[in-house]
Amino acid sequence: MCADAAALLENALDQESTNLPAQIADALVSIPKGLTPGVVKALDRLVGASVDIPIAWLQQKKAKIDAQTESYKLVEASIAETVASGAGADPDIAQRAMNKLVRKEYRKQVNREAVASAMVEDLRDQSSSEENLATGSEPTSEVDDDWLNVFERYAEDASSERLQGLWGKVLAGEVRQPGRFSTRTLRFLSEFSQADALLFETFAKSAFGDSAPKNLVAPKDQENIGNLIYLEASGLIQGASGLGLQKTLTFNKDGRSFAREGNLIVVLTGEPEKKVKYSAIVLTQLGQEVLCLVGSRNARESAQAVAHAIRNPNIHEAHLGVLTDEKTGKINLMEVLWVKETPEAPIVEGSQD
Repeated sequence: MCADAAALLENALDQESTNLPAQIADALVSIPKGLTPGVVKALDRLVGASVDIPIAWLQQKKAKIDAQTESYKLVEASIAETVASGAGADPDIAQRAMNKLVRKEYRKQVNREAVASAMVEDLRDQSSSEENLATGSEPTSEVDDDWLNVFERYAEDASSERLQGLWGKVLAGEVRQPGRFSTRTLRFLSEFSQADALLFETFAKSAFGDSAPKNLVAPKDQENIGNLIYLEASGLIQGASGLGLQKTLTFNKDGRSFAREGNLIVVLTGEPEKKVKYSAIVLTQLGQEVLCLVGSRNARESAQAVAHAIRNPNIHEAHLGVLTDEKTGKINLMEVLWVKETPEAPIVEGSQD
């Protein structure tokens, strides 16, 4: 079903009649086929009311768009009539009110289309990234309609390039994995200032998965922890104040312990069924959802930094790999991060007599 839809979309994009925004149409053909239904649903919501999407296989959605467009026209005519009546039939006031309404709706549509474009670009760019390789399964559900209702309200108010890029990454992440971002996270991001983003960005570079080793992010003198306290008060992290938190690594019967972020896996080797603890600052669920949105952060570099920071005599080896199949748990190891040095045998002087 998905493959057929993807093929039809590709054919539709080849037609001269398409009037999707050029940057979106050009990027669509590079998106993995399994993501097509989610992408179309998102474009239908953000762009569909203003363009005639050329899709023979999406006639029901198009009919819905056309019906909405006709409804908008009726509402607009009703507003114009009401405004003219309330303004004492003053045509100048009615015209100014309508101009303001049109400008406002135009700005919203421009913002929505910019977010849609950012979403498509992110899907295209990330699909070829090694740590974002497909794990052998397509999304098992669609992007929730209620979630899209909330998202659309934030997207249409995103007037800066920074916010449009941010919301585009959020939508791309939700298309890849429906349910990835909660509505609480959407509300948080709508109030997330650039200064807050820069502060969290510094922390995020020393974090991987659900935590950051305390020796990487806490000030050496342990006195000036104001930034960490601020992030904790924002609901992004835990363990900055008080006695802190301990992170426990548990090795399985094969002597393996894993830390995961997306498809990147840090594989640690130690004594089977033993545990290793270290001081850490833990990302909350909100913090984990925001973590993947930090644009300047390289998850692979963060994994390397964290693996070296938790180096311990009870951990024998650390490797970095990519999960290539979610069902089987297959991991392709890419890099040896470090290996515990084996002590040399002591040299004993003297004769054997």
